Amino acid sequence: MTPVSDGGSTQSVFDLDYASWKIRSTLAVAGFVFYLGVFVVCHQLSSSLNATYRSLAAREKVFWDLAATRAVFGVQSTAAGLWALLGDSVLQADKALGQQSWCWFHITTATGFFFFENVAVHLSNLFFQTFDLFLVVHHLFAFLGFLGSAANLRAGHYLAMTTLLLEMSTPFTCISWMLLKAGCSATLLWKLNQWVMIHMFHCRMVLTYHMWWVCFWHWDSLISSLYLPHFALFLVGLALLTLLLNPYWTHKKTQQLLNPVDWNFAQPEPKSSRPERTNGQVLQKKRL
Repeated sequence: MTPVSDGGSTQSVFDLDYASWKIRSTLAVAGFVFYLGVFVVCHQLSSSLNATYRSLAAREKVFWDLAATRAVFGVQSTAAGLWALLGDSVLQADKALGQQSWCWFHITTATGFFFFENVAVHLSNLFFQTFDLFLVVHHLFAFLGFLGSAANLRAGHYLAMTTLLLEMSTPFTCISWMLLKAGCSATLLWKLNQWVMIHMFHCRMVLTYHMWWVCFWHWDSLISSLYLPHFALFLVGLALLTLLLNPYWTHKKTQQLLNPVDWNFAQPEPKSSRPERTNGQVLQKKRL
């Protein structure tokens, strides 16, 4: 199947010749450069305007900038994913093979974003001597999955776009962490955002069930249009999300609502000597 044009007389980025590997690879590089730019701009603006940011340790500053970059990508992905899920008649008519030019734009730029994520995560792990297995696996599967979709002209776009919709929780995660570091976990804004974020994680779980339903009902078409390693990678990644990652993250975010601690940077301590914490910071007890 070849890419479908949206039509219309006005030329836009959606009217490019996506059958050309040069066009797709150029947009993937553009996605990488754009989100790298978001990361750098966030660092510059936060350093100049935000006192909380300036007080953070170097690793937390990197996490702050990555959280903001992911939030921007989350907005793009949520808008695109919702339109694919609810509004695009071509994708609704054929969930296995349907293609749209506007989807090619999001798939290629998402490939660039996830490549940026992998580079950033591995460089951060190397520099700060850390390793988050769940995050590394998540970003590796995401990059390889979208790379496969960008490379395969026969692949349908519905599942790729609903995969992007899984980023619906990312903007709220960013807001939650930034407010937590600013000491605002007792505010109504933080709690409302936390409730919405937890709801988004539950929606992610429901969305994965829908994606399994699409796979089962369109199995033969998916087998014929996707390369076997790519389809196997997608199924393994979807299984990890359904059975492990989504339940784990939903549990952690719910736990954080009840006990607002920054568990991304929590240091393990002996149970008998753990001091009280609030807003991710240790309270120093006064000496008598």
